[in-house]
Amino acid sequence: MPSARPEAKGTSYAEDSRQTRKISLQDTTISGAVSGFAATVAKQPIQRLKWIRQVDPGAPVPYATVLRRTVESNGVVGLFRGSFAAICRNVPHSALVYSIFPHFEQLAIEQQIASPGTFAVRFLAGYATLFTATLATHPLDTLRVRISVTQGEATLTEVVRTVGKQGGVRALYHGFGATLLGAGPRGALGFGVFETLKDAGRTSETVLSHPTLARFCFGYLAGFCAETTIYPLDTVRRRQQAFGSNSPLSQLSSFSALAHLAKHEGVAGMYKGLLLNLVKNPIATAVSFALNDLIKESLSPS
Repeated sequence: MPSARPEAKGTSYAEDSRQTRKISLQDTTISGAVSGFAATVAKQPIQRLKWIRQVDPGAPVPYATVLRRTVESNGVVGLFRGSFAAICRNVPHSALVYSIFPHFEQLAIEQQIASPGTFAVRFLAGYATLFTATLATHPLDTLRVRISVTQGEATLTEVVRTVGKQGGVRALYHGFGATLLGAGPRGALGFGVFETLKDAGRTSETVLSHPTLARFCFGYLAGFCAETTIYPLDTVRRRQQAFGSNSPLSQLSSFSALAHLAKHEGVAGMYKGLLLNLVKNPIATAVSFALNDLIKESLSPS
C-alpha cells in the first residue's frame, strides 16, 4: 500500500514530501478504489476456498476436496460467492488506506517520532493506517466472510438478517479484537517492506528498466512477510466472524482464542489454510501496491 512519493531517480526526501502533499484526496481515492477492486477480483476464488477450509474446526481437508465440494454444490460461480460483499468492503477500505497513509507518514515525521525516509517511519505510519481503516470497515468484512463460507444460496440480505438475530451491530464486530491486533502489523510490515524496497531500487538499473514488474515483486514480498506474521490471528478472527456466538472462540479474548486453538488443534490448526493464503494475499497485495502507484502517477504526473 504505497505512499505518494514519486519514483524520480535522485529526488531528495524533502522534495518527495512536498510532492506528497500535492497529491489530492481525489487522486488517492480513485487509485485506492481501483486497486482495491482489482485485488479483490484477483483473489476471490482462492479466498473462498481458503476461508471454507480455515473456519472448519475438524481435521484439515485437502484443497482439492474443498474445491470439488464447492463446485458440485454451487458450480464455478460458487467460487466467486461473496464477491459483491468483498468489493463493498475492500474498495472503500483500500481508498481509505491509500488516502490516509501519507498523512500518518507526514505526522510521524513532523512529531519527530521517526526519521524521514526510513523503514521505521513507514512501519509506524502503516500500523496507524491499517488500525484506523479497520475501525471503519470491520462490519463489512464480517458480512463478506459470512457469505463466503455459507454453502447454498445465501444473499447479502439474508446474511444481514441472520447476523441481526445473533446480536445486531455487536455481532458485526465478532473477531474485532483479533482483527485490530493483526491489522496494525499487517499494515506496518506491508508499507514498511514495500516502500523500503522501492527506495532501495531507485539506484538499480534493472528496477528502473522494469518499474511495474519491480513494484509487483516488491508488493509480493511485502504481502508475504505481513501475512505469514499475522496468520494465527487471522484464523481466530475468521472463526469468530464466520460462526459468531456459535463458535467456542466467540467469548474468548484474542490471546485466549489463540491458546484454545493451540491446545485443541495444535500449530497446524492455527495455520490452517496458510499455504493457499501465501499464494492469494501476496498476489493481491502486489496488484494493489503496483496498480495504486501507476494510477496515482497517471493522475498526478510529476
